[in-house]
Amino acid sequence: MIRKATFEDAAAIAQIHVGTWRVAYAGIVPDDYLASLSEEQRTKSWQQRLTDGRTIIWVAEKDDQVIGWVAGGAGRDADAQGDAEVYAIYVSSQHWDCGVGRELMAQMEASLPDGPGTTLWVLRDNQRAIRFYEKAGYRTDGAQKEIQLGSKGFCEVRFRKSRPDKSLLRTVSNGSSITQVQASSETQ
Repeated sequence: MIRKATFEDAAAIAQIHVGTWRVAYAGIVPDDYLASLSEEQRTKSWQQRLTDGRTIIWVAEKDDQVIGWVAGGAGRDADAQGDAEVYAIYVSSQHWDCGVGRELMAQMEASLPDGPGTTLWVLRDNQRAIRFYEKAGYRTDGAQKEIQLGSKGFCEVRFRKSRPDKSLLRTVSNGSSITQVQASSETQ
């Protein structure tokens, strides 16, 4: 089940944030940096984000336990004006390859502010995440930036996905679900 995150989810979000970093970035990011990540500090950070109203945060639950989350909102890059941004998405490693990430991403994309596209940043060396984003329709747009994690520098690359013009969408019902599809030129 996907639902809006609440203040009470901050500790679970932080636990997944830190735990997933330690698994996903092992062998990429220095071990001492991964060991220094603090669930307590991340919990405080997520409590702030959950109350400031600037970040959209969704969680995935299974058996009343948070197993993943996604955060996004207005784009933060000056050269991508009007684009929305997925700030981060993490799923507990025990639930990788089960469709949870796809569900979270779809929910986030549906709830982001209108605009021509959606961007996100990913470490260039994180091939697992890059494959996930490419399957979701994102493509690198050529933008890069250097970030520092502990004592080591890393390259992040930006990915972008164009968003359909909502004025060109039409609603279709098959009797059991409602879907928005791109309207053909015949129906415009």
